[in-house]
Amino acid sequence: MLRYKRFWEKVTSNITTVEVRSLPPTSAAAKYHSLRVYLEVQPEVWGWQLSSGRLDPCTTDLPPAPQLLLKMIRCNCKSDCRSKRCTCRKHGLKCSLACGECKRIGCLNSPSPEPLADCDD
Repeated sequence: MLRYKRFWEKVTSNITTVEVRSLPPTSAAAKYHSLRVYLEVQPEVWGWQLSSGRLDPCTTDLPPAPQLLLKMIRCNCKSDCRSKRCTCRKHGLKCSLACGECKRIGCLNSPSPEPLADCDD
């Protein structure tokens, strides 16, 4: 209502055109401004994480797919699984022993080997 009243006062008293920027913000604009300010004050509550001194968006807190489905994805690459043609790489997964041709041998998309534990036998 204040916005309308101010606009009316400006239109009736001015000979020149009314500058929109001279009007007070709408209630919707004020609402979204408040939300942006709140996000700046508490970003980690709204899907952002602080890493290395900068804010990065949290993509998800769930695995890419159910475990049963992840076990079914495999590639049949005849090369070193370097390109996006590798089904595993395309889905953001590492190649596994279930993969047809590569079987993680000579594969650039295989997980790094885990260090062997020292045995005190």
